[in-house]
Amino acid sequence: MKIRGRTWTFGVNVNTDLIFPKPYFRPAYEPGEMASHLMAGIDEGFASKVRPGDIIVGGLNFGCGSSREEAAGAMREAGIAAVVAPSFGRLFMRNGINFGIPIVALADIDRHVTEGDELEIDLDISSLRNLATGYHARLAPMAPESLRMMQEGGIKAYTRRILAERRAAGA
Repeated sequence: MKIRGRTWTFGVNVNTDLIFPKPYFRPAYEPGEMASHLMAGIDEGFASKVRPGDIIVGGLNFGCGSSREEAAGAMREAGIAAVVAPSFGRLFMRNGINFGIPIVALADIDRHVTEGDELEIDLDISSLRNLATGYHARLAPMAPESLRMMQEGGIKAYTRRILAERRAAGA
């Protein structure tokens, strides 16, 4: 799975309340509504600047806090291709993978990327390259099930496929 995109950089301890602020919570969302509030707790105009395929690069402890799945849902809806940071809130990481967003932990990545740089991430060979600077790093290999889940678009699509295969096999 290869990803190539423009970066947006954020600092340390960016919590889910900043990624998708509570005032925007609704019982149900219209298509595009969640994406329109992505990162509104830090940059109210972010949603108008981000494009599908962009990559978010954060600092330590990205996605900490309340673990609301709306944060990852808004990223998915906005077309965020991946999130890379030195470390993540554990539930944010799981929510991202469940929504089909690669969540890539890489020590000191925030020191090697400037906003607007283009990154190339190859999850099949566990590699990241900053095309603007030539920086290259090896990534920790992703668990095969997590990689398959992301390739299929998240846990819902992945589960649907498994259930369909079981039905087809008569299980």
